[in-house]
Amino acid sequence: MKTTTLATLLSLSSLVGCTADDEGPSGTARIRIAHLSPDAPAVDACIAAAGSDDWQGPLLSSNGAPAGLSYSNVTKYLDVPAQQYDVRIVAPGATSCATSLGGLADISDLPVLKDGQSATISAIGRLDNGGGQGFRLAAFLDDSEVTFGKAKLRVIHAAPGTAGVAVGFGGGVVFSPFIDNVQFGSTTQANNGYFEVDPIAGAEVTARDIVSGRDAISVKPVNLPAGAIATAFAIGTAGNKAAPLDVLLCVDNGAPQGPLSDCKTVGSAPERARVRVAHLSPDAPSVDVCLAPAGSDAWGEPLLRSLGGTGLAYSQVTTYVDLPIAAYDVRVILATATGCEAGAVPDTNGVAVTANLTATVAAIGVLDNSGAAANDPTFRLQVLVDDAAKIASKTKLRFFHASPGTPNVDVGVGQASQFTRLFANVAFGNAGASAFLETNPLTNAITARLANAATDALSVPGVTLAADTIYSAFAIGGKTGSGANPLSILLCTDTQAPASGSLLTPCVVAH
Repeated sequence: MKTTTLATLLSLSSLVGCTADDEGPSGTARIRIAHLSPDAPAVDACIAAAGSDDWQGPLLSSNGAPAGLSYSNVTKYLDVPAQQYDVRIVAPGATSCATSLGGLADISDLPVLKDGQSATISAIGRLDNGGGQGFRLAAFLDDSEVTFGKAKLRVIHAAPGTAGVAVGFGGGVVFSPFIDNVQFGSTTQANNGYFEVDPIAGAEVTARDIVSGRDAISVKPVNLPAGAIATAFAIGTAGNKAAPLDVLLCVDNGAPQGPLSDCKTVGSAPERARVRVAHLSPDAPSVDVCLAPAGSDAWGEPLLRSLGGTGLAYSQVTTYVDLPIAAYDVRVILATATGCEAGAVPDTNGVAVTANLTATVAAIGVLDNSGAAANDPTFRLQVLVDDAAKIASKTKLRFFHASPGTPNVDVGVGQASQFTRLFANVAFGNAGASAFLETNPLTNAITARLANAATDALSVPGVTLAADTIYSAFAIGGKTGSGANPLSILLCTDTQAPASGSLLTPCVVAH
């Protein structure tokens, strides 16, 4: 939590007069002030009974804090008579309430505060009117009660320059929103913006830009015990070093931290991996994939179905999707399944997804290795680390052996006597070399031979490997004793975007 020069805040009861009709207060309410404007200096505030023009304050400087309230700080709640107020923002150190800061208009449409109610008066927007979101005040009624055994959480969007956001648990392709759309300067309409939830332990909460569909900011781990009432303010501006996009998390019913509310900045850029799925098992039907945090049995929706797809057929490779870093259990289901309850094969557990990883999860081997295919490797998932760093004027190529009935192979360019080996003695389930091979762009045949053989087993003529591009070549098919799906080369352009409306990496199969 950022420090502040605010030394003391006294109760405001003595500073606020009676209501305009002089009937006297009808109880006690509470207000606090939040400074959420990233380019505004420290501020002070004055309040008056609505319509009275009887300004009291400045509240901070008159209580021995002439430096005012600085950005990303929130005062503790202050007791005031229960009524409706006008608020005026003034410069720190001001000796009167006569002049507002920068000519800012007073806020005069605040809700009436009833006995026992609380409100947060927030300074939001930018003094320079960046993005058309000028400096202004916004008021939010706060909750003070929560159901036993539950917690409450709300999001207030106060980050100028950021479009409307959806907020939810997880992120990337496993994002599960509980708020669909919060626009700048607002929260959700119902229940003062709060959602009552089960206690949260170690979760990731993500805000997603609803225009780009990309995760904008992440908070983890989020721990919200039973009985807690919290507000997450999205603050700052993306790309602004002085006031970056961030989350200011305040425990609304927490104990004050001196003169301030119990708040701290907790946001960070989302940590994501880029992962795709490749169906390279020659006798497996179309499939979908389900993910769950390792050991949780909390399966989400089928991945491709959730993206609008209808499953993944043999020789298809999905486009890359973003995944939060974590360990996952992975379940393969039939593409026709509507849920994740029944796996088609045993689950693959504890798949580690790390920050900045780019990877392919490949389904390889055969489902049925009876009869002639008795020695073919059985169906499994294998994680391949991919390369996303293109090099100017160069091409990159990786070869992976996924043909279950084919022994070790050599792979290279050229045919017959012109063959040049690039990957030597590659066994099933292995990639040639330890990394992608970097070469000059070329147009040539890609040829596979049995390891150390002098004759070509399979050759694909006229393959172009372009500059500034990354490719993966997979040996696929060739189940022993089966004429279906013969030995082939699947060549995928890893760095090419999928066709419009497609969920697949651009790939071609050559026999």
